[in-house]
Amino acid sequence: MGSRLQYAILALLGIIAFLAIGIVLEDEFGLPFKTTYRIACDAACLLFIYTLCRDYPGERWPRISLGLALLVNIALFFTPLFDRPTSRGEVLLFALPDAVILLVARIVSYRVVDVHRRAMRQQMILGLIVAVVLCAILFTLTLTGPHSAR
Repeated sequence: MGSRLQYAILALLGIIAFLAIGIVLEDEFGLPFKTTYRIACDAACLLFIYTLCRDYPGERWPRISLGLALLVNIALFFTPLFDRPTSRGEVLLFALPDAVILLVARIVSYRVVDVHRRAMRQQMILGLIVAVVLCAILFTLTLTGPHSAR
């Protein structure tokens, strides 16, 4: 039970440190807090993919997906998706495309030699379809969401 409390305290301290850094960046350098928040969400998603690179050191698919996810996440900053106020679900704008990239890279590199591995590949393909649909729904709702009257 003590380790859970330690993780909770560390998470709380991390959030406080992030908020302090974001406020300082906005006050001193003029970098909007929403940009700092989106960069942090992007970094969290890329950190997850990086941990996969460490967990699978002999395989190429995590490194390929990390590179592609980095390019896609940077490109997302230049889309109309970010011409709006931030929300608590901002991490999903990075996580869903990254999940699609990860699944595609894994499916392409997954060798099928028996029935069990074929079933695993079919489950990954189903997960890919679900991720693409959720990504499309999220991006559509974000782009066509209610806009304030000007």
